[in-house]
Amino acid sequence: WADSRSDIIRSFAMQRSGRKEIKQPVGHIPISFSPEDKGRMTDEFMVQLAKEYMQEMGIRNTQYIIVRHDNTDNLHLHIVYNRIDNHLKLISVNHDYKRNIKVCKKLKDKHRLTYGKGKEKVKREKLDNPDAIKYLLYDIIKTILPYCTSEKEFQGYLQSKWINVEFKQRRTTGEIEGISFRYDEIAFKGSQIDRKFSYGNLKKEFEKNRTVQEKQAEKTEQEISDRPKTDELPTLGGIKLTPEQMNTLKDGGYIYFENMQQKDGSKLSAYTFFDDKITKPFFTKQNPETFIKYGKYEMRLMDKMRIEAGFITKAKVKWYGGGMAYPYLWKENKSDTEYKESWGDPRLPKVEKEERRQNIIKSRQ
Repeated sequence: WADSRSDIIRSFAMQRSGRKEIKQPVGHIPISFSPEDKGRMTDEFMVQLAKEYMQEMGIRNTQYIIVRHDNTDNLHLHIVYNRIDNHLKLISVNHDYKRNIKVCKKLKDKHRLTYGKGKEKVKREKLDNPDAIKYLLYDIIKTILPYCTSEKEFQGYLQSKWINVEFKQRRTTGEIEGISFRYDEIAFKGSQIDRKFSYGNLKKEFEKNRTVQEKQAEKTEQEISDRPKTDELPTLGGIKLTPEQMNTLKDGGYIYFENMQQKDGSKLSAYTFFDDKITKPFFTKQNPETFIKYGKYEMRLMDKMRIEAGFITKAKVKWYGGGMAYPYLWKENKSDTEYKESWGDPRLPKVEKEERRQNIIKSRQ
């Protein structure tokens, strides 16, 4: 027992001095409770829960303190314990994450405590590592998953966020059977972050996303084929476009035209390209494929010109590791200096986007 904060610190330090080679001699565990259980959380009951938790976690025969915090709407306690026990043995923290899940479930069932209502309600700013990183990974993966159609695409985006993706392969066949994520030297298996993020479930999502994209492409092709046929090709600056030139422009490419007639009678020679709906022509003396830096993006000149003109653009941007990525970028207001970003076409109707979200991830919590 200790009567003051200084006595507690002195007592911890004295016991720790017997194992000076241990760099992290103090363990810290926060435990939160559901607001529905607040009326039951007397000091005595919370101390009982903390002691049962420590016993189940193997934190025994050592110094500890239990601190209650109820000055926020998130009722919780903190356990601070000496990892050097009373016999100078080290209390291991290996596999604490897995054990913690089992112990919390056991105590909730034993005392009929309320289960949490989903990851969306967890207050991220209250978390410490490793839970803070687990929820960071959850939020990022959940956001980008609906737009990924392959392992490579999925891995490339996460690497751009400095998240390392590791695939576990079977020794006999080389077939992928597992996935893990590492950020800031802390790693989780996909299923530890969320059951939806096991490799088997991710693979199903990629397949569903591919199906959705293929159906969308078929729908677009059908809309094009249903348009009234015409043999008339547009004229640009007095130059009648050939079918080959028109196809190049429709595919998002560009063409260098010489001596295009302008309204004031002058001639213009420039690279020419359109927005993806072929509604507005753009002209530039500089090669449209030239990459330019804007904010956090390094993109093609032609994409920046489209965005600045108010068009939602599937831009080609330089990405992590020397690769390329193709996010949709746009400005909500002309005066905006930062671009909005989406990994799916934001122009899709809301009903279609909601249906897509429900059919693909079915995981809103």
